[in-house]
Amino acid sequence: MRLPRYEFKTLKARLLVWMVALVLLPVLLLVGIGLNFAERQLQARVMEDLSDASSRLQYELNLAVVSPVEDIRIFSRSPYLQSALKRFSAVYEASNLYSMAYQDEQDKFWTYLSFYAEKHDLKDLLLINLQGDIVFSAAQSELYGKNLTHIDFMGTGIQSAFKQSLWQMDSTIAVGRADDDGAYAYMASPVVGKTLQGTVMLIPGESAIRQFITTDGQNKQVFSIYRKDSQQHFKELFGKDVIEANSHAGRLMTSAGLGQSYLGDLSGNSTRWDGDWLVSIRALPVLDAVVVVRKERNYALAAIHELRNSAWVVTFVILFLTVVISRNVSASLSSPVFKLSKSIDRISNGERDVKVDVDRSDELGTLAQQFNAMALSLKSTQAQLVQSEKMASIGHLAAGVAHEINNPMSIVNANMCTMQEYTATYVKLVEIFDRYVHINEEDTEQRSQVGAELSAFESEEDIQFVHQDMKALLEDSMLGLSRVTHIVSSLKIFSELDKSENQDVDLQEIISFLISELSFENSRRVEISQQIELDGTVSIKPEQMRRVFSVVIDNAIRACSEKGSLLIRAKRQNKNLLIEFQDTGCGMDDEQINKVFDPFYTTRVVGEGIGLGLSIAHSIVAAHGGRMQVASKKGRGTKVRIVLPER
Repeated sequence: MRLPRYEFKTLKARLLVWMVALVLLPVLLLVGIGLNFAERQLQARVMEDLSDASSRLQYELNLAVVSPVEDIRIFSRSPYLQSALKRFSAVYEASNLYSMAYQDEQDKFWTYLSFYAEKHDLKDLLLINLQGDIVFSAAQSELYGKNLTHIDFMGTGIQSAFKQSLWQMDSTIAVGRADDDGAYAYMASPVVGKTLQGTVMLIPGESAIRQFITTDGQNKQVFSIYRKDSQQHFKELFGKDVIEANSHAGRLMTSAGLGQSYLGDLSGNSTRWDGDWLVSIRALPVLDAVVVVRKERNYALAAIHELRNSAWVVTFVILFLTVVISRNVSASLSSPVFKLSKSIDRISNGERDVKVDVDRSDELGTLAQQFNAMALSLKSTQAQLVQSEKMASIGHLAAGVAHEINNPMSIVNANMCTMQEYTATYVKLVEIFDRYVHINEEDTEQRSQVGAELSAFESEEDIQFVHQDMKALLEDSMLGLSRVTHIVSSLKIFSELDKSENQDVDLQEIISFLISELSFENSRRVEISQQIELDGTVSIKPEQMRRVFSVVIDNAIRACSEKGSLLIRAKRQNKNLLIEFQDTGCGMDDEQINKVFDPFYTTRVVGEGIGLGLSIAHSIVAAHGGRMQVASKKGRGTKVRIVLPER
């Protein structure tokens, strides 16, 4: 799609816009490129910090989870622990969990075992016999008395840790399910005395991990661990945030869990986080989880925002100074051009005593001097040009007049020659008749001779034909002379174009008067409607424009057949007066349109017009400083448009 081209109304505006653009565009380009580069550099640095933080967190969490495995291996070799497991297994009864014998053993070993659990910040410390029975719980949790081989523990981390420690005969760690309430890992080690006695299991407390995932208040970094639960959700460890696995953030976490770490932007729309964030996501295989380190984008790039605000302030200051300077410069350049333009308008309106006063020594001053010289030369040569044009017009018109007058005058001349011959016949006839009248009535013989001579002459010359032809010749001659008289009277209008003065008149009143002057037959045959959209009066030469309108209306009516129509519109448009006459007549072809303003051109039958109407109308409109245009299609009507400048 092509954009519309904007045209400046003044040279001052064009200079102002271009000068501002030439200064402002490089500034905006440099500011934009600089801010974009600075933002990318700062974001790259922040992303590098996030990557380092997530890598460090991954390492520390891995160390925090794995290091207790060695501790439990050493702890499992303690003779005191081996004795405790042996004694608890001996007194354990599934049907009587809190028997007197059990309580005696608990009182004996409770202090040691509970102190160990508290010292190592454990959620619980469990002793499990070979059959999978939990025979002791330091936290006295609901796990005491449960059997880990039961179907209720199928697929759980605690069962996995128990079985792996017995199969491998070594300390091991198993990851808890995300659904487990706070138990993120289980560490187990076989207890071996003289024989295999069972397993000791440690359930780490939250503080061992929570200390690494607190928010960094100084850097506004948020550390989180997410694990996928059975419902295909990523749940935050020790938190309440839940992320759908099929969301954008969930897919990134799934990829990170498979070894494809992510470092980049993440919108809060795919999470429950508010705003946009810069994030680093890494896998944490030791917990079957992912580590997420994030930092709010606006905070991370706050320095750029402050720099952007400062840059825009500086840019607006530069813009203001540029506009002020450009305005003064453009005014100094456009003012002489404006004066030249006004002077040219005055010359185009007919003034000739025009001079531009520009007190400058630069190119514009030289241009003003050249313009003054041109105006003086134009004034001196205009008279010659006008005279030449007048002579050319007179020659063209004289040729047309000579041609149009020559036709009827040729007929008159031929008729006069014929009538001259007829006159000789009439003279001889009168002479014979005079002789016949003066003969004595008694001289019958002479009267008979003269009467016979008269009869013979009438028969020989066909006096009856001569008489009728003489009458027709006189009528043709009078018609030709009448046509010559009409042509001469029409030509007088050309000499009167500059004599009348403009007057303020009501255009609708003039058109309505012309319509009312139409004959009843024409007004009934053609429907005439008006759309006059003018407020107030217009300045024209009323008698001349009345003749123009009359000629156009007469031509339109003559071109229309029965039930034709003529629409007359008038309105102001672009400081001009626009008058249109649209008829539904027979129309014209291109050849006729090209000749329509030629003097003496007409399409009417002989005797109905001499072809000067539209020629005179065109000259009158041109004398008003306007133009007259004709558009027509054969069989589809004609539109005559008259455009007059408003004065």
